[in-house]
Amino acid sequence: VFIETDKALCELVWQKTVAELLRLDKMFNRFDIESEIYSVNLRAANESVIASEELMSVLMSCRRYLNLSLGLFDVTLSDFNLVDLDTEHQTILFCEKNVSIDFGACAKGYALDKVKQVLVEADIKDALIDFGNSSVLALGHHPFGDCWKISVENPFRPGEIIDEIELRDVALSISGNMPTHLKHIVNPRTHQFIEDKKIVSVITQNSFDAEALSTALMIANHEEQEKILSHFDHASFKEYIL
Repeated sequence: VFIETDKALCELVWQKTVAELLRLDKMFNRFDIESEIYSVNLRAANESVIASEELMSVLMSCRRYLNLSLGLFDVTLSDFNLVDLDTEHQTILFCEKNVSIDFGACAKGYALDKVKQVLVEADIKDALIDFGNSSVLALGHHPFGDCWKISVENPFRPGEIIDEIELRDVALSISGNMPTHLKHIVNPRTHQFIEDKKIVSVITQNSFDAEALSTALMIANHEEQEKILSHFDHASFKEYIL
């Protein structure tokens, strides 16, 4: 949603947004045989693969999140420590055969940060970008209020609203389970699925941060949650037991 009276500007921004999302899909989509990460996953166990500057930057950020999350945010399907990132030669090498990279836990957050750049460059001050109510970017405010309001629904009781979150110039990420989708968050330490009936919400200035945090905090126990949050200034966190 763009709050802007200039229709031509809105159409131009929309076109740029769609183009940017399609570009990122060609980098992050591990199921697309034409994507960069598909090629990396296919080849990196056998040879060093030259990566784009952007992909290398994203992976370095993911390694930072791995460390700040006590090892609970891991974009590999095994162990990020088995990924050799050579920043001097800009190459990626997997140290074992079963390593694979999956950006499913953070790609939407990174994409929202890129969309935000498009909006800011177009001087659009009021907008809401919502990727399935789980990844949200809020700029400015709703035309009939001083913020944007997002309802958090109990996935186990459709129609039951458990919270209403007010957003202004921040990013929101919500992670959790639902009856039809209990096995999609894995604890990288134990390789066990997190099947607790709960969801978590994180609000930060940065969408990439929010996405990584919500995944890690969904896995972490209370003590670990406090330690992780201590590394992120101004992050707002809630946990809902369903």
